Amino acid sequence: MKFLKTFKNRKKISHVSNAEERYVALQLMKNFASGDYAVISNVLIPYSGRIGTSQIDHIVVSIYGIFCIETKSHKGWILGSKARGIFTQVLYRNKYRIVPNPITQNETHINALKELLGNKIKAPIVNIVVFPSADKFIMDGYENVGSMNDLYDIISSRHGKVYLYKEAKEIVDSISKANMKYPEAHAYHARNVRNVYASRSLV
Repeated sequence: MKFLKTFKNRKKISHVSNAEERYVALQLMKNFASGDYAVISNVLIPYSGRIGTSQIDHIVVSIYGIFCIETKSHKGWILGSKARGIFTQVLYRNKYRIVPNPITQNETHINALKELLGNKIKAPIVNIVVFPSADKFIMDGYENVGSMNDLYDIISSRHGKVYLYKEAKEIVDSISKANMKYPEAHAYHARNVRNVYASRSLV
C-alpha cells in the first residue's frame, strides 16, 4: 500500500503563516499528490538548539528522499554567494542583505529533523530554498535555490528509491506526532526567535 493514502492529514494546510508559504503549500499538494509523496506544511517540532523549537515551512517525504523547504517572500533579483555566506536582494536598483542566510537557516531545520528522526533517516535530507515571487537568481556556489519551477524539478528529479513505503509512512507519522499545532507553541517560538535576533546572534 502506498503510504500517502494512509496519511489522513496530508491536505491540512491551515495556519500557514503567510501568503507565500500558503501558495507553496498548495502547489506542493497539487503537484506531489501521488502515493509516492506526503506534504506537511508549517511544522513546529522540539529542538535542542538555543530557541528550543524549529519551525519548518514545508517537508516533502517520499520514497525518493526527504526534502526540507524554506520559503522566502523576497522579490526582484536574488543573489547568493557561498564564499561570502550571504544572500542579497536587488529591488529597483537597491540592494538589501537577506538575514538570516536562508540556506543556513534551513540547515538548522534539517538538524532538528535529524534529531527527531534519528536512524530512520537513510539518506541526506535535501535542503531547498524557494522564492516564489523573485524574478531572477544568480547563485555562486549555492544549489537548490530558485523558483517554484526549480522546486518542482529538484523534487521530481529524484528517482532512486531510498525508503520503503512503510519506512516513509513511519517518518511522516513521527513528524506529525511531534508537530506542535497549538497557537501558544507558535507564539512561544516566534518570541524566542525575536529575542535571538535582538541579541544579534545567529539562529
